[in-house]
Amino acid sequence: MDTKKRINQETVNAVWRKAWEDQGAASSRAVFKHRLFIEGYPIFKRYIPQNMRSILEIGGGSGRYGLAFAKDFPKSTVVISDILPESLEMVKKMGSELGLRNVVMQKEDALRLSFPDNHFDVVFADVVIQHIPEYQEAVSEMARVLKPGGCLIISVVNARNFHMLYKILLRILGKEYPYGYEKSFTKKELRNVLRESDLVISAEDGFYVAYGIYRLKYISRIFGLFGKVCNRAVKMIDSVSGRFISRHFGFEIVIVGKK
Repeated sequence: MDTKKRINQETVNAVWRKAWEDQGAASSRAVFKHRLFIEGYPIFKRYIPQNMRSILEIGGGSGRYGLAFAKDFPKSTVVISDILPESLEMVKKMGSELGLRNVVMQKEDALRLSFPDNHFDVVFADVVIQHIPEYQEAVSEMARVLKPGGCLIISVVNARNFHMLYKILLRILGKEYPYGYEKSFTKKELRNVLRESDLVISAEDGFYVAYGIYRLKYISRIFGLFGKVCNRAVKMIDSVSGRFISRHFGFEIVIVGKK
């Protein structure tokens, strides 16, 4: 059956509306302590040009990355967009807590962005396109609003990570995946998505191999310990291998395209 016919935007929205409502009371301090942010932000930041003046985050969710960009690039304007008002309310609250003045919150549909062509220096989307059946159309929209010479930074859940075992075990146990529809990508698939949008690939990366193991803790606490051991081992190997393990087997894989 065609995924696009089974999954519509409202189905996806319902899952994430509940997620952001549940997290609505979270403080900025708690959001920035999340391990995915701690592991991922330094990786994303290294690909942001220092002379960047405008950045659009697609599907900002909790807003943690966009707000961190705003803090670290105070001379830039950061537009954090999401299709859900519940998300934007949470981002607005945290932006106020942090005293940021260079952030704009805006309701946007990734498939129909309201911005003109060639508008942003950087477009960023963390684990967003995996929840959109029409992901190729979404990436083409991101490329459209990117300035010539600008960069598009996209991350997705890796099909070559322990996370896939977590999904398989949920199906065997007859349980639903808590985040609804989610496509996992191989590096080859992700490359092809950018090339279809006429972008030149300038970098590939990945991070937090162990997160897929941590998610198995509901089966046994031993996976928590195994995750810690794995995380330390990966960091040691990465330090002498040019981040080989994380780039290929991270929970998230990252790709950077130039227009």
